[in-house]
Amino acid sequence: MFALAGVALITALVIYFGAGDVLRAITSVSVYGFGAYILAQLGIVLGLGLCWRMLLRSRQHGSYWLCVWGRAVRDATGEFLPFSQVGGFVLGARVITMGGVSRANAIASTLGDVTTEFLAQLVFIGIGLAILARKAPGSDLVMPIAIGLCVAVVMGVALILAQRGAGTKIFRALALKIAGATGEGAVANADRLQAALDTMYGERDRLALSALFHLCCWLGTATASYIGFHALGVPLSFIDALCIEAMLHAIMALAFFIPGRVGIQEAAYTVLGGVFGIPPDIALSLSLLRRARDFVIAVPVLIAWQGLEAKRLKATI
Repeated sequence: MFALAGVALITALVIYFGAGDVLRAITSVSVYGFGAYILAQLGIVLGLGLCWRMLLRSRQHGSYWLCVWGRAVRDATGEFLPFSQVGGFVLGARVITMGGVSRANAIASTLGDVTTEFLAQLVFIGIGLAILARKAPGSDLVMPIAIGLCVAVVMGVALILAQRGAGTKIFRALALKIAGATGEGAVANADRLQAALDTMYGERDRLALSALFHLCCWLGTATASYIGFHALGVPLSFIDALCIEAMLHAIMALAFFIPGRVGIQEAAYTVLGGVFGIPPDIALSLSLLRRARDFVIAVPVLIAWQGLEAKRLKATI
């Protein structure tokens, strides 16, 4: 329902700002410009695979390319299948278990990767917020995003504490209370997961490197946005592109339950474009160009993933 509402919102925005203007802006992008936009995103995916790899030791069978593949599937399923982002996390973990990583290590590393990415995102949004406060101190976006950032920091701390044992203790108590002896299997799985999490959090240098690489990847999204705007003929500075990208993700984070944040991304681009003097049809065109880029990358990933799943299913029959 949310996805359909988002599609309706996109359609309304295109009509409102002029379908002809939006179409002209998109068709003005050269093949080389769109190719550079795609290559920038592929570079980010390679970096994200490295972030995940840092949380898996070699003896856990988590190779770099397996993590890149798992990350590609995570993003493709989270963005283009009718799941929330959580669905992408689950399927990404499943993919690396198919590559030989134990279930406990796959889940633990996924949780760690999501956590370090989230913390790096907060730093990225903080940088963007500082730029926005300096360039447009009177913007109506400054205060709500600042408040949201403070709340997100508290959530980040709570997420870490939950992974350090508090969440497992609660789950163990509930399992035994509700299921009695039959809950012992769930408790054993929770204990294995907690052991994997404790091992991961005991290697703080790996966590720090993962968070640092994630921050570099977030800055990479600003680079991709910079390339996208220039492909549309907008001479935007890198600092402005960074601010727009950071504020975009701050807004989209509130719509994590909407598959692909359909409609939210388009509305956010038009609002943020107005702050930097970008015409709404151009801002909307970048959002649609971004979806075209993600589509070009995601479709081959989804087809290959389904082929592997079908092959695995056939082998079990």
